[in-house]
Amino acid sequence: MVWDHFVKMKNVDGSLRKPGRAKCKYYPQTYTSDSRSNGTSTMKDHVTLQCRKSPVYVRSKRQRKLSFEPTEKGGNLVAIAFENKTSKLACARMVVRDELPFSFVENEGFREFMRVTQQHTE
Repeated sequence: MVWDHFVKMKNVDGSLRKPGRAKCKYYPQTYTSDSRSNGTSTMKDHVTLQCRKSPVYVRSKRQRKLSFEPTEKGGNLVAIAFENKTSKLACARMVVRDELPFSFVENEGFREFMRVTQQHTE
């Protein structure tokens, strides 16, 4: 239930605020909280899709990141999604093209580098 993750805000005298407001328990975000006139869908979206501290937060598998793609006339911003298969293929091409030993990708330094640059890498 969405109300498990929000606290109804009160006035200094202890009375409930009008119009009602609710504050997230995990992040200092407030929302209009009159269930009849505003609904609770924005609060539900906050705790499930936006608030990373929420125990019900679900990381979007479709979320993309912006990346700069250089071109001859400057560059473009493009939205990319990480794909494990594509990453492994690019790594294999790098090993072959640069004539690196296959053990290169097994070294702890390379694994740490990949963890830092791509948190999704397995």
